[in-house]
Amino acid sequence: MNLNLDLQSSVTTGVALLGAALGVMNTWNTISQRRARLRVCPAFAFSVPHGHPGFSIEVLNLSSFAITISEVGFMLRNGRGKRFRVPQPQVFDGKPWPRRLEPREAVSVYFAIEPVIERSKSLGKAYARTACGEHIKGDSPALNQIRKESWE
Repeated sequence: MNLNLDLQSSVTTGVALLGAALGVMNTWNTISQRRARLRVCPAFAFSVPHGHPGFSIEVLNLSSFAITISEVGFMLRNGRGKRFRVPQPQVFDGKPWPRRLEPREAVSVYFAIEPVIERSKSLGKAYARTACGEHIKGDSPALNQIRKESWE
């Protein structure tokens, strides 16, 4: 009789712990799905007809819902919260700016490389700002190369 009671208590405790763990995982998953997730990737760009160097920032929506991108640019190292906004982003797919990105949709914003090179010593990460005010940052080897060459 005592062995049967111990087995029943162990099974009950095990099932309760499993239920608690699944509840925590479900809560974590729900919070994660409601968070804005973007991948921001700065890169070199070359115009096809003329071959002029430029720069681009690609923004990919990894969220499970649509997000509107209202601004792209670079964070600056010489001040907390200071940034260099791309003033007139060029997009070549014919859609308007600011851009609403559906889940798994991306947009590449193109601009002249000269302003980036002028500020290369103070450039931090590239960023994309959503319509609700969130700033998502990203880095790349191309941006690291511009920073490195500015110090030489």
